[in-house]
Amino acid sequence: MANPNDTAPLQQLKHDAVPGYPRAFLICFAVMALYLLLILISSPGPAASHHPHPNHDDSSAPSH
Repeated sequence: MANPNDTAPLQQLKHDAVPGYPRAFLICFAVMALYLLLILISSPGPAASHHPHPNHDDSSAPSH
């Protein structure tokens, strides 16, 4: 456990910034978002349930 009376400075791990990473991240994020949008737009619609909800009275549903 650290002693609160210690006057030793805190050590900090630093590194130099690498240019280009923020731009590459934004490009990858934009491509991913466009791909997801394409998937959502081209989907046929909501998924149909194979089992009707127990509280839902649908007389047009086929009985098993």
